[in-house]
Amino acid sequence: MIRCVYSACSDSIPRMIVEDQPQLLVAADQFYQSLPISIEELSLLLRHCSVQFVLGLMLMTLAASCGGNSDDDVPLIFAAASLSDVLSESAAIYERETGKQVEFSFGGSLTLANQIAKFGAPADGVFFVGEEPKTILGDLVNPVPEGSIGLVNTLLVIGLQDAGHVGKLSDLAASDARVVIADPALAPAGQFAKQAFESRGVWQDIENDLIFAVDVRAALAAVESGNSDYGIVYRTDAFGSDSVSIMNEIYEGYSPIIYVGRSVKLAENSASAVEFFEFLSKSPTVHGVFESTGFTIKFSEAAGT
Repeated sequence: MIRCVYSACSDSIPRMIVEDQPQLLVAADQFYQSLPISIEELSLLLRHCSVQFVLGLMLMTLAASCGGNSDDDVPLIFAAASLSDVLSESAAIYERETGKQVEFSFGGSLTLANQIAKFGAPADGVFFVGEEPKTILGDLVNPVPEGSIGLVNTLLVIGLQDAGHVGKLSDLAASDARVVIADPALAPAGQFAKQAFESRGVWQDIENDLIFAVDVRAALAAVESGNSDYGIVYRTDAFGSDSVSIMNEIYEGYSPIIYVGRSVKLAENSASAVEFFEFLSKSPTVHGVFESTGFTIKFSEAAGT
């Protein structure tokens, strides 16, 4: 099975990672060659223009060059970057127990939602966090069925293991430390972090000094690599890293962080996406995967929530 994952390279040029079939890495070269601009021009666009526009251009070109899913009934689900580990593991369980497959594209929920809404990216389902992606997608997605699984997360401050302790966000804002968060314009994790700073009245003090990452996993990587002293990420991201320490847990001051899955209306494999989401809701094995990585499980009480 092939999973196409969009992430940020060190030179800020998105890349395609093809798992399980290394011989297909040539598709990445073909993809870059098919772009109507050079790699240097693309890099310049990423620095000076809309990242969402560039990613949308790349996604559409890649979809055309790959020819879509290799199997007619395999759904492509766009999902929040912070779900990459648990959804990949859940997909393996799904395939083992049902014989069915699923493919993913991971990234910031806002970025991916805009790729679907503005550029017609070929998603069959989405698994996003926060209210804004739902607003962006509007009538393009179906309501969440009653009893569907939702995943609850929280924020915390991380740093390298030898970094000094941070007691409060106001202390972080008053320091000279390099602090990274996901870009609020691209990922809900950044919006939640901004809300947390605003609730303490220190957003204006720290806004111009922050480092903005394309998504929460990129923010985590910036701290792991030592390019940032501290970062604000999801609880589950910190639990999955052996390189960082938890400096402070943030329990309030931001909107509830809940991930839910929705099928995309009129998508070719929308029904297959629904089958996968139903499996996630019912499988005790999958529930164990979610809980072991720090998520709290919450089931929707009424359709559309």
